[in-house]
Amino acid sequence: MQQSGNTELAAEFADYFQIEHQTTVNLVPFPAPLPDQDGFLRLIPDAFKMTSELSLLNNSSIRTFNAVKDLSVDLAHYLQQQARKLDALTHYVLRSQDDPACRFFTFSYGGSGVQVWMDNPVALDQLYEVKLFLDNNDGALFCLGQVLDVAEQPASEPEQKTCYLVKILFRRIRDEDRDMVVRASLHEQSRQLKRKAEQRQQQAQQTQQQ
Repeated sequence: MQQSGNTELAAEFADYFQIEHQTTVNLVPFPAPLPDQDGFLRLIPDAFKMTSELSLLNNSSIRTFNAVKDLSVDLAHYLQQQARKLDALTHYVLRSQDDPACRFFTFSYGGSGVQVWMDNPVALDQLYEVKLFLDNNDGALFCLGQVLDVAEQPASEPEQKTCYLVKILFRRIRDEDRDMVVRASLHEQSRQLKRKAEQRQQQAQQTQQQ
């Protein structure tokens, strides 16, 4: 069974690259109608606003640090420590927003939306509050999403349950958060390519030793 929604929104979903990677996402049903951008901005939890500002501040500090070439070694080390502490604090604050009661896991994510595994089918066009938690301290975001597609994935083993791959388009999202997801997807792609290259190298070495 597969349900597909609006073709224009589906094309919008395809505008951005999707990386196949499992990460945590919280989904809470949101009552229609979809608010305008100003209304959406008022919905963003303070933790996500604060950490976004901290991230911008930290990135600005790093750029300033990189631009100054005559810093003493001690001062450079101190600034690097402060940047790491700020990253750790940001990560902790965001992870405290993760609610196990509405936790799901992604099949893929990108700048336009996510694909999420669910145990039960959901209605097309259903709106959700989305909290996406990215791995490797790449950040987290709050946005509003809309279900575009629900694809049934039959169980491959008798003891397994049928599950559903649900495609959710970001309908309301801050530009800086979309940029963050795009960067995170590219970072994850680089990590995956690096792992594959290392695996090929190991296999080649093992073949030579045989």
